[in-house]
Amino acid sequence: MSTSYNTIVDDLKSSFRLAKENILSYFLANLGMLIAVVLLMGLVMVPIAVAALLMVGTSSAAWEAIGLGLAAWAESNPWAVGGVAILFIIPFIALFLTVVGSIYGMSKDLVAHGETKAERAFSWFRYKFLTFGGAGVLLTTIIILPPMVVWGSVSILMGYTVNVAISTLLSVFTFTWVFITVGLCAMVFPAMTYGKGVQDAFKESFHLARERLDHVYGLLSAIIVLAVASYGPVVFWGLTAPLTGAVVLDAVAITIMVWTVLVTFLWLLVLLPMTIIAFTKVYAEMTGGQVATQKPLPIPFV
Repeated sequence: MSTSYNTIVDDLKSSFRLAKENILSYFLANLGMLIAVVLLMGLVMVPIAVAALLMVGTSSAAWEAIGLGLAAWAESNPWAVGGVAILFIIPFIALFLTVVGSIYGMSKDLVAHGETKAERAFSWFRYKFLTFGGAGVLLTTIIILPPMVVWGSVSILMGYTVNVAISTLLSVFTFTWVFITVGLCAMVFPAMTYGKGVQDAFKESFHLARERLDHVYGLLSAIIVLAVASYGPVVFWGLTAPLTGAVVLDAVAITIMVWTVLVTFLWLLVLLPMTIIAFTKVYAEMTGGQVATQKPLPIPFV
């Protein structure tokens, strides 16, 4: 089954409507999940900080000596530093993705039944924490770590001075890698919210990305286009301003800054939920899952 431009637009239109109608639920869910993550991180970091204080004490000289020693060790062992950094990065990103998985669960309820509530995200977070966390670790390993390792390795080998040509090649590699792997893994969380285990969810996501490549990557491309349209002006301004020798806050710059602030709120409140809803809805349609009936939009999305 081929996917047309209109199919992708319809996916975004229906998902935008659902996100707009449930904007308060998603806002409260995201706010609550943020608080939950901060508390969880505090439960981990506070004991570590207390243990460090008990072992080292409050002497500024002792902490300064430790800092200088760690800096010297890091300078002499850059590869080991990279390895340690990865060990810390994986669980933190996995925790963030666990929250994302919970929002997918909330969106599954919305897609299947036509309604959802903020507390549903907490129910998914509680009952699927380990499952979402396991998927988060794998997603981090597949999508994020390879570009980080490549960038870090090249930086170390080039003495921490990466020229423009190499930086451009690395940027192209990073975008290509992330685009391909995100597409392959786009249906992992939707599959898990419909009852799949971690392994089966990845298998099904890879299968759908290959069998329905036009639909999965078409939707992903549309989201990227929206992001570029949203943040393209500020990125272009940021890249060209240094070429003029100074950053001037003229009418154009102020307009771009105001636009960026407004579009950021739009993404946080509507467009990010729309993205999650869209992938959840597309997964349900591809696999024969339940999709609640929606009324047609009275105003065109584009």
